[in-house]
Amino acid sequence: MLPLVYADLHIHTLASDGSLAPDAVLEQAKKIGLKTLSFTDHESLAGYYQACNYARELDLDLLPGIEMVTSFKGHEIHLLGYNFDPYSPVLISALQTICRERNFLARKVIQRLQALGFNISWEQALKLIPPGGVLGKNHILQLLRQAGYIREPAQTIEFLRRYLSPGGLAYIPYEGNPLPRAVSLIHAANGIAILAHPGLIRDEGLLELILEEGIDGLEVFYYYLGDKGRDAIRYFYRLALERRLLITGGTDFHGIYTPVEMGSMGISARMVARLKDYKEAPV
Repeated sequence: MLPLVYADLHIHTLASDGSLAPDAVLEQAKKIGLKTLSFTDHESLAGYYQACNYARELDLDLLPGIEMVTSFKGHEIHLLGYNFDPYSPVLISALQTICRERNFLARKVIQRLQALGFNISWEQALKLIPPGGVLGKNHILQLLRQAGYIREPAQTIEFLRRYLSPGGLAYIPYEGNPLPRAVSLIHAANGIAILAHPGLIRDEGLLELILEEGIDGLEVFYYYLGDKGRDAIRYFYRLALERRLLITGGTDFHGIYTPVEMGSMGISARMVARLKDYKEAPV
């Protein structure tokens, strides 16, 4: 059931918490034969602005994309946006505010880690924040690696779960961008709102409520860790068809920070065409 990977629509660059510059991502995408891709940097369009002309030179279709951390009924929910106007003043202004607020909370996370005995500093963290961007979890993990607290890949997952994930010892929820508002922001910029990696939610009741908030589609094809990844893909594929939702997919590529390779998960040309032709139903 996995489609031929024509498009990888979940990629992070140095504009957020990936390890490769936008141009380098494009060159790698071209090398492996991708036709369409999207930079879904966290609360940032800087990578798209930097690379959109180069993408045309390489004959690659670079869709405007973004990933936003949102809150919904006490849960952290990630929302993807595609095919919006990347120069929308409303969206750009909102992203600037979100970045400031998230970095304020990130400083508090660093302080919590310091109180837990980790010898890292906010001054070190500042050097990792992309211009106009957000200090993300991968940046903090990078600080911990540099300080010698993480030496093996398995420790990365352990630290993420123990300290930086919801319920973690240093985790602080960001509630400044509620899910309904984030969906509205993407729609206001004439874009498409997609629920990111729905298999990570693990709460069918919560998922039902999320789908009532104007979501246009599901990120069905996603690189889930563990032996039940294919089961999750099959489930969300059927759900998307039943609900007449758009189907998207991608690797959530972060370069050296994640074990997945760009282009190993994604969607077909037909699915890309449907996404491009999609028009939000009138209210």
